[in-house]
Amino acid sequence: MNKISKKINIAIFGFGRIGRNIFRLSYNDPRFNIVAISEFGHVEALHYLLVRDSVHGKLKDSIALEGNSLVVGSQKVLMLPGEKPGDIPWSTLDIDFVIDATGSFLKKEELDKHISSGAKRVIVSRTPSDNIDRMIIHGINEDSIQNSDKIISATSSTTQAFGLMLRILDDNFTVKKAMMTTVHAYTAD
Repeated sequence: MNKISKKINIAIFGFGRIGRNIFRLSYNDPRFNIVAISEFGHVEALHYLLVRDSVHGKLKDSIALEGNSLVVGSQKVLMLPGEKPGDIPWSTLDIDFVIDATGSFLKKEELDKHISSGAKRVIVSRTPSDNIDRMIIHGINEDSIQNSDKIISATSSTTQAFGLMLRILDDNFTVKKAMMTTVHAYTAD
């Protein structure tokens, strides 16, 4: 069994709903070290939204705001203003993975700028508009990731849910044709 010799240094690019949920899921995980969060909003408002989520409730752990850093125990997470990929020199922070949770940058050319500025890998929270290294649906093809993959997409929430449901149906009953309709009334798409 391989053991991870060090924590994986993560930067979250975009601290909206998805970025905050990623933070909540990973800040206490011993495998990860959240180094930086890039968002152009006010740090006080971002801190407030993180610790008092309207769905998940208040965080159990205390997260303080000191200047432009979130402080969790002995860990400091830098809050950096960054509007587009390439704005932040990830190499100066030794970032292994940038999680682009903005939903705005969907072209490989744009996402490559995270790599050019020093990140080793990029995970995109939406389905890109052109070809990237790998598209993953957890529970279906996460084992297909190669060491050479630099930009990986988690696809969309609709694709994730539908893909898993379709796999279960096909494995148990065999699906010959399928059709799906999804309605996003709030996001209007």
